[in-house]
Amino acid sequence: MVAFVAPAHSMEADRESVFEIQVLLQHLGYEPGRMDGLAGPRLARAIRTFEADHGLPITGQADMALNERLHGLVAARPGHALLEADASQGRGFWQRHSWPARMGGL
Repeated sequence: MVAFVAPAHSMEADRESVFEIQVLLQHLGYEPGRMDGLAGPRLARAIRTFEADHGLPITGQADMALNERLHGLVAARPGHALLEADASQGRGFWQRHSWPARMGGL
């Protein structure tokens, strides 16, 4: 029996990663719907819009590749980026990121 395992970067996102995707899309001006870590039609629509705006294949899927791309895009825009503490300590999303005060908090 042969099993195919998808590369880690293209695997479907877990609930915490979906939540991160929702936060990052909202931060970038897209409307992912309720911030609950659950993939739904509004999140899929926001992802498709983001993908179209950035010339990506349109999938509407919340996966690890999208999460990495969103983090990279936000990090590349330091004037609008979330602040990141030392992520090597293995803390969760909210412990690694905080909204700058100049952005009005959450």
